[in-house]
Amino acid sequence: MTILNKSKKKSENMDEQEAGSPEKTHETKKAASEQNTPQDIAVATYESLFPDKMVSYTLEMAVRMGCGIIAVNCANLTHDVTEFFSNAHDAAFEEFKKNSDRNAEDFRTKAQEQGLGFAHTVHYSDIDTAIDAVIKEYGKPEYVITQNPAAMAKEKARTRSHHATRAQEDIHILLVEDNPRFLNALADRIRLQGYEPLTALDGKEALDILQTKTVHLAIIDQRLPDMDGLDLIARVKEIDSTIPSSLLTGHGDAKLKEATEALESFYFEKEDMGSFWGFFRKMLNTLGSTEEKEPVIAQTFCVYAID
Repeated sequence: MTILNKSKKKSENMDEQEAGSPEKTHETKKAASEQNTPQDIAVATYESLFPDKMVSYTLEMAVRMGCGIIAVNCANLTHDVTEFFSNAHDAAFEEFKKNSDRNAEDFRTKAQEQGLGFAHTVHYSDIDTAIDAVIKEYGKPEYVITQNPAAMAKEKARTRSHHATRAQEDIHILLVEDNPRFLNALADRIRLQGYEPLTALDGKEALDILQTKTVHLAIIDQRLPDMDGLDLIARVKEIDSTIPSSLLTGHGDAKLKEATEALESFYFEKEDMGSFWGFFRKMLNTLGSTEEKEPVIAQTFCVYAID
């Protein structure tokens, strides 16, 4: 765990202040006491679900320090992603907020079981902006726990050298979708998760990729120019029956879902894209051990104090 302390203690003048008048000394000591009173720990993530390791560490730290917890979910999505994952930015944020609120209940329950105060907030911004908003609403937290890009990169190197497990970027996700802009938006988010997307605009292009590339997971749109998604899933299983697949559809019904599940494939409707990343992790769980498939972002984070 990397711990970055960005605070600067301002106690150099304490002796000088205490040497003053009794009234001034009393005020100074009171202010110092208030300054040293444990406050809250703010914990922030770019996902709607806090990683288990981050939750466990935050709870342990809050109990040890006698702090409350402010849990912050940040929906920092690009325009293209929100355009396709919902009809508008506001709708996309509401979907993200709904999922975040639901997922935060487990975190809240665990905190309350430990006798800890707990608050939850969702922001449509980057983490730094969200923490600024937390300070205005709740006051400055004692510490902030966030995702740590530097530690993520270090953890990747450690995993490769010591455990010889499959790296995230070596996990290839086949995306088949005939809408180029939606396909690119989805690929961008997959790439941000640390995985390598392989994109195809139709069934033939997807089958060509399967003949030349190793594919670990396939996400396939139902309506393609040259074949429907169920047919392509059947072809994928003929090539490699071990590849987990999902049918992605904007025109689903119970019959189509039943047919998809009969092929031992996942089923997901586009109108629920706000919850897609939880579903995506569920698919990743089929790839093997957690160490191989879980995003590094869920394994590493940093702790810092605010100046």
